[in-house]
Amino acid sequence: MEGYEFIVSIVQSIVLRVWRALGVTVVRMFRGKIPGLLPPSRSKDKDLNVSFRLDQAEQAAAGLKALEPHLAPERTREEKEKFMELIELSPRAAILDRGRELENAVESFAQSAGMFPSRMSGLLDLTRELRNNELIDQAMSGLLDELRAVRNSAAQGRDMDISGKHALRFAALTDAAIRQLRVSGDATARLRNPPRDMQRSP
Repeated sequence: MEGYEFIVSIVQSIVLRVWRALGVTVVRMFRGKIPGLLPPSRSKDKDLNVSFRLDQAEQAAAGLKALEPHLAPERTREEKEKFMELIELSPRAAILDRGRELENAVESFAQSAGMFPSRMSGLLDLTRELRNNELIDQAMSGLLDELRAVRNSAAQGRDMDISGKHALRFAALTDAAIRQLRVSGDATARLRNPPRDMQRSP
């Protein structure tokens, strides 16, 4: 029996060495291909999701009506510089900052149209209400939905790899939406509250 156990131990040792050698050989053969065979990491998935959402938002923004430059002035140099400083500190924080400004612009537009949104409404509900009442078109509704998704991703994913490029794209798109909403809001307010000269009966 002792001789049998000795032989078994030798065989096991040989088999173990063969498997180790085989494993090393396989790793060397497929070393450059293994990363492509592994499932993408969570951070990469989130990055792809944010990029996809921004792509969709840019497509929606392309359907917005063109605005006259004097009706939709660009941000000042100081505002742009401050935003760039914020991006350098935290791209995620920059997205959240511009996202809050977007939500405020949507609330202001809703108020100018005669709606009275509460702080509990949120961007999703406001967008739905505005779209259902035909106060915004499909392009604006789609743009707001995609921007809201990006903002939420930034808010929920503290470990997410959001780049400065993402923040810049988001800022450009939110600026386009905000300018459109402000111009439309001013026009809607004038229709609801015409100047006193126009209110006088002839």
